[in-house]
Amino acid sequence: MKTEKIYESDSHISEFTANVVECYKFGEKICVILDRTAFFPEGGGQLSDTGFIGDAIVNDVQTVNGEIIHYTDTAVEKGKVDCRIDWDKRFRRMQNHSGEHIISGIVHKLYGYDNVGFHMGDEITVDFNGELSREQLEKVEFLANEAVCKNVAITAYYPTDEELKKLEYRSKLELTDNVRIVHIDGYDDCACCAPHVTASGEIGIIKILDSMRHRGGVRIRLLCGYDAFDDYKIKCDNLDSISVKLCSKVNGTAEVFDKFFDEYGSLKQKISALQKELISYKIASYGENCDSIVAFEDMDMQSMRTFALSGAKKAAKFCAVFSKNNGGYNFAIASENCDLVSIAKEIKTKLSGKGGGSKELIQGSVNADKNQIQKFLKEVTL
Repeated sequence: MKTEKIYESDSHISEFTANVVECYKFGEKICVILDRTAFFPEGGGQLSDTGFIGDAIVNDVQTVNGEIIHYTDTAVEKGKVDCRIDWDKRFRRMQNHSGEHIISGIVHKLYGYDNVGFHMGDEITVDFNGELSREQLEKVEFLANEAVCKNVAITAYYPTDEELKKLEYRSKLELTDNVRIVHIDGYDDCACCAPHVTASGEIGIIKILDSMRHRGGVRIRLLCGYDAFDDYKIKCDNLDSISVKLCSKVNGTAEVFDKFFDEYGSLKQKISALQKELISYKIASYGENCDSIVAFEDMDMQSMRTFALSGAKKAAKFCAVFSKNNGGYNFAIASENCDLVSIAKEIKTKLSGKGGGSKELIQGSVNADKNQIQKFLKEVTL
């Protein structure tokens, strides 16, 4: 049977009554067919609605062989039943989808590029078959939000065959019949099966998050409406936290951070120079022509490599340095006279280690204590 698609005639119905025509199991899934539904089945880049049929949870809706199937967690008896969709989720998706149509329509009108890829999950990604500069995307974003402010009508309809022949509309597929057009007055006409808001003012803010080159064109990420507002709040909260730490105004964090970063870079260079000098003093304390050097220091991996390579110039066998981490020790071992490949293999088996390197330098971590490490290095043969 053909299920009446309430979502096509009224996208804002969130509660409705229907008759359960059929309920059956298909594998592990429980399938429910209604005589009429406001649940949108996945399609057109938009995920399906979720909600309830009676007390049964609807976790997915799909069109299978022309039939709208509601997948529920429990069986539902035949007969009249009250249904409700997760309206917050549906409305957010309509905001995002309608906002994407406005963006795609503007890009097509201004630059002639087609929307060749669309995905709507936690964020929206849209792929266009031509590159857009940052300035062009800023213009598109401004015009899209201008469309929101104008609160233009958004309608969906099935044109006649004659109307369709005369109509210029966007579509990823070659469509010939039963084509549903979503019309955004002054901005876009696009073939689409999904529910949309009825006026652009319902969309709220349209924000392009970022863009990247993609297959000869551009991929943009965007959010609209409540999702864009939530994202804005998270960013503001993060900026508030950063501004407090930088002792700056929220809108001045970038300038203050630039100064901080320059100071940080300068201090990092000075610390690195002092660290190298300190390493030289420590290596010098071991004297000349020592058999091997084993040190336990509080160092980062770069400093450990510097220590090991410097010490290897004095040690007959090797220079090994270990630095405490959460589960054991990080290490760097260097030698100018021995092949360290064999010792790397023994470290993995005897000290529960991991890592690797070359015959002159190995590095990694071990899950062992200081006594186990010292005992191992005394007994190792090279």
